[in-house]
Amino acid sequence: MLRRAFLAALALVVAAVAPLAAQDQAAACAAVMDSEVGYWAEFDLSGTSGGEVSSLRFAMVERAGEADKTWYEFSANTNQGPVIVQLDVPGWPFETTDVTGVIVKMSGQPAMRLPNEMLSMMQQQMGDNPMADFADKCEASAVLGNEDVEVPAGTFSTIHLQSADDGSEAWISPDVPFGIIKGTVPDGGVLELKGFGTDAESSIPEEPQSMPGMGGMNR
Repeated sequence: MLRRAFLAALALVVAAVAPLAAQDQAAACAAVMDSEVGYWAEFDLSGTSGGEVSSLRFAMVERAGEADKTWYEFSANTNQGPVIVQLDVPGWPFETTDVTGVIVKMSGQPAMRLPNEMLSMMQQQMGDNPMADFADKCEASAVLGNEDVEVPAGTFSTIHLQSADDGSEAWISPDVPFGIIKGTVPDGGVLELKGFGTDAESSIPEEPQSMPGMGGMNR
């Protein structure tokens, strides 16, 4: 469920990218997909078929002593406790093949850095990153109109979009990190923004251990 939620969340980011008007398409796409270290957005997730995940958070962070690296941090509150995944990437957006390191922290467990062979397996399982073709998704999404939407984070003026691929919907604004105010996912779930900012720090402060039995650390 967590991996499905992760991919669905990334797909939502792609679905969210669409023009205000045809002549403003490139500018709108660039504004929504732009991100910097410190950006974060947190969402309530409700109505999914399994109900294992109740909230999601995206962030771009630096780790202590690694100022030359950018980490995309994805975290979720699950019915088995919080889960945090950090991906070493060149920036946002990124493709699966751009990921050069993975750190995972499960509830009550030390942070673990995945070795190279597990990184390769993860990339194969994820397949094509749904962010990789965001430009095509931008052009294909249908603009349903401009709407004021109320979510836990407040009320926002948004563009209401619908994906041409699966019918999922998104309400976006270029005024918040990652652009998503509200969205639906294919299994019936609904994401609603509950907080955002530009001051994100790593949620895994400790030095991660190498995963036992899987070789050395993936640096």
